[in-house]
Amino acid sequence: MPDWDALIVGGGPAGLTAGLYLSRGNWKTLLLEKESVGGYIVNVEMIENYPGFSQGVAGAQLAMEMKNQAAKYGLRSQRGQVTVVQASPGSQRVACEDGNMYSARALVLAGGSVPKKLGVPGEEELLGSGVISCAFCDGSQFADKAVAVCGGGDAGVTEALYLTKIASRVVLIEALPRLTATAVLQERAKDEPKLEIRCGERVTAIVGGGWVEGLEVVRDGEIETIKVDGVLVHVGLDPNTRYIDGVVKLDSGGGVVVNEWMETTAPGIFAAGDIRSNSPRQVAGAVGDGAIAGISANGFLQKMKA
Repeated sequence: MPDWDALIVGGGPAGLTAGLYLSRGNWKTLLLEKESVGGYIVNVEMIENYPGFSQGVAGAQLAMEMKNQAAKYGLRSQRGQVTVVQASPGSQRVACEDGNMYSARALVLAGGSVPKKLGVPGEEELLGSGVISCAFCDGSQFADKAVAVCGGGDAGVTEALYLTKIASRVVLIEALPRLTATAVLQERAKDEPKLEIRCGERVTAIVGGGWVEGLEVVRDGEIETIKVDGVLVHVGLDPNTRYIDGVVKLDSGGGVVVNEWMETTAPGIFAAGDIRSNSPRQVAGAVGDGAIAGISANGFLQKMKA
């Protein structure tokens, strides 16, 4: 007999919302999160597009409120990185990196996404030695130094603007002819004197001997080395689905294929948030997905109990 009624993999907004709905349904629910409950938004300084907060809300504060609300209704959470999922009718089993195994009647996949890499020389070699992926977490080491940010979407521009409070100079590099961030972020970026925006340039290498010393870019066939002390990479996200390949259907980009009720191709397994196919990758979207997954899993468990 399964240990739990429901298991949730991933403690971001989608997972916490699904957990809230399931716990309020009085189902014994366990959430597994490999890092800190709250997910990626814990590292976001300010979220301005989540409804209900006219002045914005700190990512860590929003994550804590979501966690506390779900815990109030009985959601249990535990540290664990899921590495294997075994699906079978009426029982889903997961194995974690630490050797622990858990089983439940229903499973919600809400493991989010992982940052894409540039895939250029020097990126892996200098990771942690000037190459970072989170300004809020690691930006303090670049006080009064020059930093490059790769990526002109919402995340990249937000990170670049945050770094202008710390670094002496920030260079934002986007391979496309123009930034893809929302208009309000683009306006702030253009008005920030410490931020230099360079579009239409492709990064070909990160250079340095033991620490980042510069960034090699190419534009119209001409190569240039920009001298910087650090590089933040934010060129997109990939769904975190390696551990469920072959368990549920994935699309060509690795996202979990779901229907309008967040049901996957495996009965009793649901997916929500950044991990699903065609996710908008917004906090509000993740919360909506989590609510639907929680409602669907609740209905699935009720049918099993009948």
